[in-house]
Amino acid sequence: MKTISLYGIKLSPYVRKVNLVLKHKALDFINVPVMPMPDAEKPQAFIDNSPLGKIPLLQVGDDFIPDSSVICAFLERQYPQNALLPAANIEAAKALWFEAYAEGKMVPAISGHLFAELILAKNVFGREPVQAEIDMALNTEIPQIFDYLTTQLKGDYLLGDQFSFADLVVGGQFITLQHCQYQCDASKWPLVAAYIERILSLDIFKSTIEEEQAFLSSVL
Repeated sequence: MKTISLYGIKLSPYVRKVNLVLKHKALDFINVPVMPMPDAEKPQAFIDNSPLGKIPLLQVGDDFIPDSSVICAFLERQYPQNALLPAANIEAAKALWFEAYAEGKMVPAISGHLFAELILAKNVFGREPVQAEIDMALNTEIPQIFDYLTTQLKGDYLLGDQFSFADLVVGGQFITLQHCQYQCDASKWPLVAAYIERILSLDIFKSTIEEEQAFLSSVL
């Protein structure tokens, strides 16, 4: 099998998504750390093969694939074991919708507002947290997310009783919530609280949390 390398830092929700897919498919890979800041030093292979300069970048043998969504689509087709997209087209479309929802709604709120201000502001950006951003995430955005997920949970997972790509991309955002030491209020959102516990207890999520917490401890 060709060597697989994943360029990016594990804390990125987009790198995390690919990381989880690779683990779910039981693929061996090498993580090549690349900081996303424009002035950060980057490997030449990344510079040459990521035209937008964004993480992640996947290398499979001599081939390079940028963009997390494109990478995940490639991995699903190239390595069909442990399939993440359901066979039925409508169910596959629903799974892909949750990718769009996670990255359009959850990432801005959880990573962009909560995590960035609680964790990164002082430790990485060298500034005071913006309390208004934190309050918006806690009081408006995250409750909206939990309200929506409550309407979508029809079984143990988002598409019923089978773990899918929908759970992988949505569940990845719960890892960021855990880094922020945020707990879903089970009295308000019992289905979501149970769902989060179920997702984060899966082996691929537990190992990812451990890796990211070790990385956080090393840089903060």
